[in-house]
Amino acid sequence: MLNKITKSLSSIAFKLFISFWLFAILSIALTRVISTQLAEESVLMPLHKKDIHRLKYLKKRIERSETITVNRLLAKNLPLRGEAILLKDPATTKVFANKNRFLNPLIPYLETNSFDSPASIQFANARITGPLNTTIANTNYQLYIAVKGDNPHFSSYVMQLPKWARIIIPVIVSMLLAWLLARSLSRPLVKIKHAAAKIGNGQLTTRVDHNTTKRIDELGDLSRSFNQMAEKLEQNITAHQRLLGDVSHELRSPMTRLQMAIGLALQSIDNKETLITHLSRCELEVTRLDDMIAEVLSLSRLENTIQHLSLQTCDLSSLLNACITDGQYLANNKSITINAKVPKAVTIQADGKLLASAITNVLINAVKYSPANSTINVFTLLSDKDITIQVVDSGPGVPEESINQLFQPFYRVEHARDRDTGGTGLGLAIAHQAILAHNGNIFAQNNESNGLTVTLVLPR
Repeated sequence: MLNKITKSLSSIAFKLFISFWLFAILSIALTRVISTQLAEESVLMPLHKKDIHRLKYLKKRIERSETITVNRLLAKNLPLRGEAILLKDPATTKVFANKNRFLNPLIPYLETNSFDSPASIQFANARITGPLNTTIANTNYQLYIAVKGDNPHFSSYVMQLPKWARIIIPVIVSMLLAWLLARSLSRPLVKIKHAAAKIGNGQLTTRVDHNTTKRIDELGDLSRSFNQMAEKLEQNITAHQRLLGDVSHELRSPMTRLQMAIGLALQSIDNKETLITHLSRCELEVTRLDDMIAEVLSLSRLENTIQHLSLQTCDLSSLLNACITDGQYLANNKSITINAKVPKAVTIQADGKLLASAITNVLINAVKYSPANSTINVFTLLSDKDITIQVVDSGPGVPEESINQLFQPFYRVEHARDRDTGGTGLGLAIAHQAILAHNGNIFAQNNESNGLTVTLVLPR
C-alpha cells in the first residue's frame, strides 16, 4: 500500500498537478494583493441630489412618528425596488440594516469609515448616500440610503460572499483546472507507457488508441511516432520469425535427401560405380544447402532496415549487359534466347552489386519458368524521374491470386514445386528487398497471351 502511494506521488501526473496548482494559487494570491493595493472598492462622488432628497424625506417621517423603532424602520418597504435604509450608531459604530445581499460589502465600509457631512459613495454594485443625523427612541443614529446598481459587475457578487468563501472558491477552481490540465498532459504518456509495456511482453499488435493519435500537439506526434515504430517492429520481428520457420522447413528436404544419399552410399561401399553416384548426390545436396544458406543470409541483410548502401555512380548499360550475359549462360541449357534493348550511356546512383543481384535474380527466375526454345525479352524505359526495367518471359504465368505473394520469402507457385524449377523461393524476395533499398518499386503481372512480366522501377 505504501509503495503504491509513493509511486502515485512520484508520477508525472501528480508532479504536473502540484506544479500547476501551486502556480495557480500563487498567481491568484499575487493578483489579489496587487489589485487590493491598486484598486479602490469605493469612489467618493458628488452628492446625489435624488438620494439626498429621499433621505431628507425619510428623516422628516422619522421625526414626526412617535412610535417608530429601528426594526420597524428597517422592515419598511421603500417605494422603489433595490433601495435600502441603513442606520449607524455613532457611539458603537454598529450598522443596522435588513438582509439584502447587496448590502454585505457596504456594512463593513460604514463601520470603519465616518463622515461629517453628507456624501455619495459609489461601489461596484451599489451607491450609498448619507449621513443625516436623526433620533429614534432617544438614541442618536446616522441615516443612510443605499441604492442597488442596475447592472452589477461580477465582482459585486464576489464581494457579497463571505471572506472564507472568497478564499476557498478560487483554491477549489484552480485545483480542478490544474487537475484537468495535468490529466490531459499525462494521460497520453500513461497510454504510451502501457503500450510499450505490452509490446515488451510480446503483444506486438498493441497500438496507442486513436483518441491519442488524433491530437494535434507534440503528444499526438509522439503517439503517432510510437505506433509507426511499433508497426515497423512488428513487421521486422514477424518477418524474422517467418524467415526462421521457412528456413527450418526448407532445410528439411535437402537434409533428408542428403541423409538418404549417405545411407545408400554406406550400403554401396563395395560397388564403386553406385558409390560414386550416391556421393555425387551428396555433393549436389550440399551445394543446394550452401546456396540456400547464402541466399538466406543475403535476404536477412536486406531486410535489416539499418543496412548501409554503398551508393555510387553506376553505368546502368554495362550493368544490364553483364547481368544479361550471366543469364544467357544459364539460358543456353534450355536453348532460351534473351533479347535486350539496352540504351547507351545511362548512369544511376546505386549500389552496383546489390542492383546486379536484383536484376540477375529476376532473369534467373524467368529462365527457370520459361519453356525450352523460347524467348525472354528485356526492355528499358527512361523518363525524367525514373528508369523502368521489364523482364518478359514465356512461361505459364502465375495465378492472379498468387501475384502479390511472389515476392515473399520461400513462396513458390504450387505447380512449380519440383526439384528442377522449384528453387528456394528466395530469388524474387531478394530482388524485392534490393529494389526497396534503392527507394524503388518492383511488381509482377501476367501477360495477355502467356508468361509473366516483372517490372523494376528505379528513381534517377
